[in-house]
Amino acid sequence: MFVIYYLIAMCVFSAVNACLLSYFYRRPLNTYFTAFFFSIVLADFGYLFLALSTTIEGAIVANKVCYLGACFLPLFLFLLICRLCSFDLPRWIILGLFSYSTLVFGLACTVGFSDVFYESVRYVVLNGFGSYMPTYGPGHILWNVLLYFYMLANVAVIIIAAKKKRNVSYKTLIAIAALAFVSIGAFILARNLENDTLIMPLVYLIDELVLLYVCALVKMHDVMNSVLESLEAENTAAYVAFSPKGLYLGCNDIAIRYFPELLDCRVDHDLPHDTEIAEIFKDGMTQLNGTSGDKVYRFSYKERYFKAVMRNVRQKKKLQITLFRIEDETNIQRYIERLDANNTELAALIKNNKDQIRLFQNQMLVGMAEMVNNKDGVTGAHLKRTKEVVRILVEKMQKDPNLNYSKEFYDDMIAAAPMHDIGKIAIDDNVLCKPGKFTEEEFTEMKTHAEKGAIIIKNLLSNFQSELFVEIAKNMAGGHHERWDGSGYPYGLKGESIPLEARVMAVADVYDALVSKRCYKEAFSFSDAYDIIDQSFGKHFDPSLKKYFDQSREELEAYYKKECAAESSTERV
Repeated sequence: MFVIYYLIAMCVFSAVNACLLSYFYRRPLNTYFTAFFFSIVLADFGYLFLALSTTIEGAIVANKVCYLGACFLPLFLFLLICRLCSFDLPRWIILGLFSYSTLVFGLACTVGFSDVFYESVRYVVLNGFGSYMPTYGPGHILWNVLLYFYMLANVAVIIIAAKKKRNVSYKTLIAIAALAFVSIGAFILARNLENDTLIMPLVYLIDELVLLYVCALVKMHDVMNSVLESLEAENTAAYVAFSPKGLYLGCNDIAIRYFPELLDCRVDHDLPHDTEIAEIFKDGMTQLNGTSGDKVYRFSYKERYFKAVMRNVRQKKKLQITLFRIEDETNIQRYIERLDANNTELAALIKNNKDQIRLFQNQMLVGMAEMVNNKDGVTGAHLKRTKEVVRILVEKMQKDPNLNYSKEFYDDMIAAAPMHDIGKIAIDDNVLCKPGKFTEEEFTEMKTHAEKGAIIIKNLLSNFQSELFVEIAKNMAGGHHERWDGSGYPYGLKGESIPLEARVMAVADVYDALVSKRCYKEAFSFSDAYDIIDQSFGKHFDPSLKKYFDQSREELEAYYKKECAAESSTERV
């Protein structure tokens, strides 16, 4: 009685598994999956009917039901393996195999009417259940040929696929190899032991469970393939897919063109380690990890540039694949590079034009200095020297990493320095050229040169100079007599409210006045001039400029000695 319950359970399990396959995999994976499952159902019911039989006639009918499933099971398994291993068989071969299985089943149906398949058959009871004892006829050899042929054919297909079909999952290969060997090998063993009624239903159950696992793998790959197909129908991009664990699942033809190495990559494996292509996709998946929605990822590969849009494709809220949509941006990138090259040329042209403008500006400033020099014999030389002093100080300031001023700011400060006294052009000649001490009224008028200089610069340069240059020149002209302690003129500015360029100009202006001979005084020695300025930091001058002045001391003295020697030579001539 136990055997009957066992066979009933096997029938129920096989029927349930067939229904599970139909329900959970509604999208047809392959006709051979369904055919294989329902062939097992027929075979299991055949074994149950055989066990329940009480006559030789019932046993023969049950045996024919068993053969209906068993004759086509090896065929469906072989076609299923070919499909899973990506082998496309010609239709005439498939038709021939169907014809052969049909022939064997037809011979099995002659039992009871002819001695071709079974010469004789008698009813027996084994362990309490019905069975039969056959004497095989000459036609039965076709059944043995069928079994051994499919066993060898399955082995050949699996071996070839393992060596050449990189797009076949190794998990699938292992599963179907076990399926082929266990099912057909067990059937041959059971026939030799003449106990297939007990053994084969259990083998079939194992086959179904293995096939359900294979179906899950195939379904995952079919999700990937359907995504690739639907996207590729509308685009010309490359697509590469990976499992949630980062295993390579496959790609489309365009991806193979971009990355030929993918042809050598095994499905359901990691990409080969220590290869450029593996590092590229690993880095992309790392960037995508933990993000929601699409993620753009750009990379270069073999002198070409690519843009990848990465996304996680889900089904029923469960992550199925990580998909890379890849476009070749090489032409765009090279166009950008050409634009960059053109921009570089344009920047050089602009810089050249800017240099030309600056040259014109400097020539104009020299001309202005000469105009002032016509009124005041010392002022023109003073402009030249103070510009050099500013340049020396600025060079030291540029080396200080704590000062975040632009190169343009420093350059404009040097270029604008000669304009700091341009306001003197508006001072009355009697005051400007007076050799003695100024009266209070004369000094008041003389002090207006700073404010007047700022106005002249604004009116003269605003229409063709940059706003930065105009602002710096105005500040240097209008603020170079302001003092750090607020006691200067014309506005009485104090501390950092005095623009930096004006503070630098103040140091240069006073230093030149100290070490140069004027009509109202002799030149101070370099040592005395240094001491006077050094003691004035924090009162007259910005104390933060002291370190730059100290760093410039030797260079300033060398410059003035050179200028003094040149002037002496000129006087002798």
